[in-house]
Amino acid sequence: MDIRKWYLLVIMFYSTITLANVERDSISIDPRWNYWNVEKISNNGNWVFVYKSYPNDYSKNKAFVVSVNDKKRMEVTGIDYYSFTATDFLIGKRRMETIELDLKTQKEISLGILQQQDWIETNQLLCFINEKNQLVLRKYEKKEVKDILKIDRIATYTMSPMKNELLYQKEGENILYHLDLKSLKENSLLDLKESFSGATWSFNEDVISTVLQNKNIVLIDLKKRSYKTIELPKEEEFIDNVWTSFFSNNDLFINYQVLNSIKVPVNDYLEIWNGNDRELKYKTSGAGWGESSIYPARMGGITKTVVYKSLKEHLVVLPYSDKLKYLNIGVPDYLLVYEPLELQDYSENFEKVRYRLFQIDIGKEMGDLTTTSLFGSYLNRSPNSRYIVYPRGDIWEVYDFELQDRIPIPQKEMYYRPLWSDDSKYIYYQDGENLLEYNLQTGKTKRLTNLKGENRFSVENAIGSIDCKYINSTYPIIFFVSHPNNKTSYYSWYKSKLTNIVDVTLNRLSTFYLKRGIANNGQTLIWTEENFNQPHTVKVFRKGKVSTLLEAEVPKELYNWRKQKVIHYKDKYGVNLTGVLWYPKDFNSSKKYPMVTWIYENQGAIRSYFEIPNVYSEYGFNRTVLNEQGYFVFQPDTYASEEGAGLSALECVTKGIESITALEPAIDKTKLGLMGHSFGGYETSFILGNSKLFAAGISGAGMHDLVNYYYEYNYMLKIPNYFRAEEAQIKMKDTYGANPTKYHNNSPIHFAQNYKTPVLLWTGMKDDNVHWEQTRHMYNALKRYRKPVIALFYEKEGHSFNKKKEQLDLTYRVLDWFNYYLKGETNKEWIDKGIDYENY
Repeated sequence: MDIRKWYLLVIMFYSTITLANVERDSISIDPRWNYWNVEKISNNGNWVFVYKSYPNDYSKNKAFVVSVNDKKRMEVTGIDYYSFTATDFLIGKRRMETIELDLKTQKEISLGILQQQDWIETNQLLCFINEKNQLVLRKYEKKEVKDILKIDRIATYTMSPMKNELLYQKEGENILYHLDLKSLKENSLLDLKESFSGATWSFNEDVISTVLQNKNIVLIDLKKRSYKTIELPKEEEFIDNVWTSFFSNNDLFINYQVLNSIKVPVNDYLEIWNGNDRELKYKTSGAGWGESSIYPARMGGITKTVVYKSLKEHLVVLPYSDKLKYLNIGVPDYLLVYEPLELQDYSENFEKVRYRLFQIDIGKEMGDLTTTSLFGSYLNRSPNSRYIVYPRGDIWEVYDFELQDRIPIPQKEMYYRPLWSDDSKYIYYQDGENLLEYNLQTGKTKRLTNLKGENRFSVENAIGSIDCKYINSTYPIIFFVSHPNNKTSYYSWYKSKLTNIVDVTLNRLSTFYLKRGIANNGQTLIWTEENFNQPHTVKVFRKGKVSTLLEAEVPKELYNWRKQKVIHYKDKYGVNLTGVLWYPKDFNSSKKYPMVTWIYENQGAIRSYFEIPNVYSEYGFNRTVLNEQGYFVFQPDTYASEEGAGLSALECVTKGIESITALEPAIDKTKLGLMGHSFGGYETSFILGNSKLFAAGISGAGMHDLVNYYYEYNYMLKIPNYFRAEEAQIKMKDTYGANPTKYHNNSPIHFAQNYKTPVLLWTGMKDDNVHWEQTRHMYNALKRYRKPVIALFYEKEGHSFNKKKEQLDLTYRVLDWFNYYLKGETNKEWIDKGIDYENY
């Protein structure tokens, strides 16, 4: 073919695609929509890094550093991995290059392309390896910035978690060096005879352990500059996956695998699922996260545990069983021992585990500590390692290792783990109404707040490690409160004084941004505040007062038309429910408008969200897009009653629509649409089979056959779906065998023959959360009864959509579907072709 003709055909092909996209992309999103993101506050509270984000065009995003004192801002777009110095510098990366920006003079200096870099806040040091392979320490002082140390021929370094110590090797050497970042003293530790593979640090960072290639462990005392080599017990098979952690007294906990070299021939072609199998989590994908230390049998080996006693220089071999596991909680001479699968019965998402105390020196168990699920999420060791707090039944309990005594705290609120004071004398916890302080020495409880009703608390400036979270008593405790009726507030507690930073409000206060916006001393706070007709505004609390740091920069004409109506009503059981109605743009009370109802459990909190119109939605729904296209949008609460989740959703939605249409006559009751995703998709499909209210429905990634779903293996969670049907969102309570009628009565697929409403089904073919075959089954049922149905199966997407192409396609098909059935826009060829059973 003539190259010119080929080139012309290519041009025509791409022009056709572009034209098709232009014709299809009929929604015009104003390019001025934006919102503020609070990213980081300087530790002195003088500066804050913010993004101005444009959700419909990321290329327009901008970054700024804002002065908290005078509100002046400087654009720093393109800079990331940033840190603030106490002397008003911003250090960050622009592409590959590290830059140093003087925020007062706006002078910028390039430090080059660095191999590694770390900001050390306590010493005001920038540590990095430059292009000459020099380790450099750059000091930021009030009068000047200068390099105070350079060490040649450094390939890489390892820094301690608290950033006080540095370990490294030099090019061409196997000697391990140590640098004290306070004294700047360099010490040669030992010749490892190999490359340094990394370190496990002790609590005080004065001792490290490192695993050598031969699986021996070297324990190095950084202060004494001495070391010990720990040899693991001799094994007939190969040792691998050696993992270490410290106790608070520098004893060392060691887990390792002994691999099995014997191959089982049947495993090449057969996988056996026994009736008594408790390891179903590992049947489909081999080792999961953490499995190498918990279920090594799936790796072809077993896990063994030893403890190295540092002072005695003695290795204690712990009793071994293929079912028995040990948990290091950091308390000297004590471990927890447990059998991970002892209580596994697949009736719960997270199986309960029975934890027992084990004393290392005597080599014996000391009885049960607690039986609970998600123990690691709630366990909290005191800073002095004398106590642990954990859930036990309906209470919190403290174990005192010094006295071997239990201290009950008579309230447990599972949404919040208790925190310690930094001196280990107090515990801060909540009882579902107030924040409390428990004194371990006196046994007395003091109430820090005096609130009423159901309240949940979240302390935003707790510090410490994953298993040891505590409050720094030097500074205020900053906490967020979630009140009844979707109200929120911010408080601080300091020196027995409670300060109300933001009073109880219906505005949405961002805890996500507040966590990033607390200065070290707790005296300056930054957060965003919004409401449905108030865009994200950046607020600051400083010197005891709240002010606006950054006004929203969304033109008012884009949202000043917004109107909502919040209704409260009851279902037939007397349960209080909330519904939120959003009005169409350019609303005219003398006209009639179609309405789309979106459902997914409780929806009351969304009344305070400032939503930006966006066609890139993970599930094809954006209420503001629908409002701008001339739709009412209604979002009522639903819940699972004793009758079942489907019947309850039918009751909640029916009552909600009856209530809202009685209050707003502009809603066209003949043009109602219903839509939901996941659990909301299940609710949607069930309602459409049991109601004639709706003229169109869209159900995404829903559970359609509860019997099939109940017996399904969940490939995301790696367990059967029993618990998800009995508990979780559907809350059937009973097994299918105990109450099959309830399952049948709440399964959408059993009502497919009753459908009067055209329905669009959609799912992702990589959905392992709710398997895509559930959607295929519902499609087949509706097709069998010749109901108007189209099903969309997106090959590369999962439970919700991440790719822009698929997000855009789904959004437009959702709009096409509702426009077709609720507005009479029947020029949608893909719908016409898909629902007419007489033409194909």
